[in-house]
Amino acid sequence: GGQFKREVTVDGQSHLLLIREEAGAPDAQFASWVDAVIFVFSLESESSFEEVERLHALLSDLRGASDVALALVGTQDKISSSSPRAVEDARARALCGDMRRCLYYETCATYGLNVDR
Repeated sequence: GGQFKREVTVDGQSHLLLIREEAGAPDAQFASWVDAVIFVFSLESESSFEEVERLHALLSDLRGASDVALALVGTQDKISSSSPRAVEDARARALCGDMRRCLYYETCATYGLNVDR
């Protein structure tokens, strides 16, 4: 888990994001202070997608889902003929819909796809 800071402008107002990379399940302390969560999974790993579902359920048990802004991000840097896509777009979007207040992005750091978004 790392910690990062980044200044962003939203609707003309500057905001400082304090970003913590968490390893493991959310606990009550985490759930009490968090304003937003970005769940990241690998598009070629079914198990990473299932882990996001599990972690979201744990967070929802600790804090109302409508209280936290969410984003779901599928990474696709390693998709190839030898490592095919395992999680289709429709499934990821359906999970995002179930999460409520959730944005969905697919990213590729190699090609810069949606990295800044």
